[in-house]
Amino acid sequence: MRALLVAAMLGLIPLASRAASETITDQNSSLKFSIDDPIFNLNVPNDPVQLPRTVEWTVDGRRILVYPSSPLTFVDIGHIHKGLHVGASQIHAQGPLLGFGTGGSMSGTVTGGVVYSVSGGASGSGVSRISEKVDIHNKTGAAIPLSLAGLGFKPTQAALEVPDLSGVTVTGTTVIVFQGTAVTDSLTEPPFAPVTVLPVTSFTGFNPLLNQSFSLPAGALLTMVTELKVEPAPWLTITTIWWLVALAALGAPLVVMASRRR
Repeated sequence: MRALLVAAMLGLIPLASRAASETITDQNSSLKFSIDDPIFNLNVPNDPVQLPRTVEWTVDGRRILVYPSSPLTFVDIGHIHKGLHVGASQIHAQGPLLGFGTGGSMSGTVTGGVVYSVSGGASGSGVSRISEKVDIHNKTGAAIPLSLAGLGFKPTQAALEVPDLSGVTVTGTTVIVFQGTAVTDSLTEPPFAPVTVLPVTSFTGFNPLLNQSFSLPAGALLTMVTELKVEPAPWLTITTIWWLVALAALGAPLVVMASRRR
């Protein structure tokens, strides 16, 4: 029932407004994390609702659009800032999972938080690295269904801009861990929580982790960590080499025929 409520509420929220944001920089790179303006009221305790929308990763002036992971995209952000209690090149945001808010801007029976980081390279190198670390804590007494998608996935909705990765090589890794029961979610305090590590996702280009169904147990803490790296695409790729070989093979008979005519 909660999942249906969440889906229904998401359908009421337009995708156009993305003005609320924070930006961090490091050397040749910047990262801008944007969420909804505080204008959407859904008659829930934590109105107005502000959902994550985009990450804009700029490297040596080149913008690379990145979509945040899920279930982070279902977290109503009531607290967002850069620096302070996180690093100077980091952004922290948190709030309740949509449909689980209990009042105010951050309280809820299921809560989520994220830290974004950027680590740039030398000016003109085209090299950079970003990371996203997400925690989702199910403080209810029942398992909740979630949909997992990794940072940097390719959107399937026609209304969403498809990121342009031409001329660059993006590689990444997503690690997902969940731990805990209704009794504890800690690895350092008795009775100590059980831990499950899902298979690691490694990729080049878009993150293939998309729309994976997952059930977060009662009391459990889900942690997702994704790292993305970018560098200029090599001038000679395997595909280019194969095309050159094919053209050479097709051109050889023409050269022979021309020589015979002479």
